[in-house]
Amino acid sequence: MSEKSPDDDRRKIDELDSRLRQQRQNTAKPGSSGGQASGVSHRQTAVAYRVLVDMIAGLLVGGFLGYWLDRWLGLAPWGLVTFLIVGFVAGANNAWRAIRRFQADANEERRLP
Repeated sequence: MSEKSPDDDRRKIDELDSRLRQQRQNTAKPGSSGGQASGVSHRQTAVAYRVLVDMIAGLLVGGFLGYWLDRWLGLAPWGLVTFLIVGFVAGANNAWRAIRRFQADANEERRLP
C-alpha cells in the first residue's frame, strides 16, 4: 500500500480552492442584475403594506368608536355596524390615495430620461 504524503493532500486542497475561487468570480451574485428577480420593487412592497395597514387601521378605529358609542349611548349594535362601515370606507379611501400617489410617481419616473 502506498502512503500519501501531506504535500499531495495540500496540493489537491490548493487546486480545489483555486477552482472554487474561479467559479465564484464567474457566477453572478444575486441581485446584481440591476433589479429584483421577482420583478417587485421595494417601493411596491411598501405601498402594499401601507394599503394593508390603512385597511386594518380603518376597521379597528371604526370598530372601537362604534363599540364605545354603543356602550355610552346604548345603541347596540347600530353604532358598531355604522362605524365599522365608516372605518372600512375611510381605510379604502386612504388606500386608494396611496395607490394613486404611487401610480403618479411611477408615471413621472417613466417620463424622465
